[in-house]
Amino acid sequence: MPKRSFRVLLVAALAVVAVGCAARRVRPAATPALAEKDHAQEVPASPPGAPDARVASSVASPEPAAGASATPPAKPSLRDLCRVRSDSDAVVDEARRRLQETVCGANLWLDGLFGGKPDVKNARAVSGNLEGSGLYTQAEGADFKMRLRLKYDLPNLEHRVNFFLGRVDDREAIEDRYEGLSIRSVLFSQEDRLEWLGGLGYSPPGNWAKRLDFRVGVRLKTASEVYVQGRYLRNFFFGQKSVVRLRETIFWENRKDGFGGTTSLDIDHVVSPTRLLRFTNVATLSEGTEGTRWRSALLLYQNLSHSRAIVYQTFVRGETAAEVPLREYGVQGVFRMPFGRPWLFANVSGGYTWPRFEREDRRQGSALVGFGIELQFGENPY
Repeated sequence: MPKRSFRVLLVAALAVVAVGCAARRVRPAATPALAEKDHAQEVPASPPGAPDARVASSVASPEPAAGASATPPAKPSLRDLCRVRSDSDAVVDEARRRLQETVCGANLWLDGLFGGKPDVKNARAVSGNLEGSGLYTQAEGADFKMRLRLKYDLPNLEHRVNFFLGRVDDREAIEDRYEGLSIRSVLFSQEDRLEWLGGLGYSPPGNWAKRLDFRVGVRLKTASEVYVQGRYLRNFFFGQKSVVRLRETIFWENRKDGFGGTTSLDIDHVVSPTRLLRFTNVATLSEGTEGTRWRSALLLYQNLSHSRAIVYQTFVRGETAAEVPLREYGVQGVFRMPFGRPWLFANVSGGYTWPRFEREDRRQGSALVGFGIELQFGENPY
């Protein structure tokens, strides 16, 4: 990758963090001119979750009266433009509000680098989630992980370019091995390693049946690691109830994985209006793997109404050239429900697996129990 591109990516990622920190500053006091305007003209309150009407009114600049000395209004900050009004003092509502304002301000700043007027509406459409997950297994003990993922389009680049940032499993992101339908948070492996990743994605014109997209990212560490990724997706429909989804990803990472590719094949079938059956397969071969690392699973998703759902899964995974080619198999179940807010979810899981990672180990059964809390924001959360 050219040094110039790498520097742009690194500066963009660091700037997001800087803008987020700057957004916490105390809002400056209003100028006398604006204060007099507020007393002279009452501004109606905004509904919860909407832009603050007083900020919107201060942004406007009416024509001054003839002969009057007009004081130019202060230029609103990115935090002002993204300010969200909330009537709740609950910790979880305040945390979500601050998170939305921070990523909205970061979006405006980044998109402003490419010219054009600030698109506040698009900036508020930033999507993502923040989640915490815990897992206990008899074989490996307890582990806890925190993840953050966000993504937003850059409207001044015709919504074809998006910026992404998150604390995720690095191999999962680089190799494009995401689990589907929001079950990954409580089904993670204790082999997963979370890292901060950020970068730019590009999606050429396409449709839902088939599309192509590209990513250039950087792992934010002392010694930064860069990766590039190209992905092709194709959907094949069979009648009204079945679809086969093929995803082919080619990637390159400059330190550990080198060149590699991931092939994913999912078969979905609608069993009933409340049940979906999925057979999912994924295989990765790269310079950093011992042979092909693969995983197959059969899942049944059941909608229980009121945003509640349950997932049943049986799976098997391995690596063809490893000491133990068949690493683990087992069964799991996940129950998902809202947790006090329509955008806050709780996940509880349980299951039983038979792992074996080293040749000298015996394959023994291992019970597991997991939990997760997920906070969603934006129009299209991950």
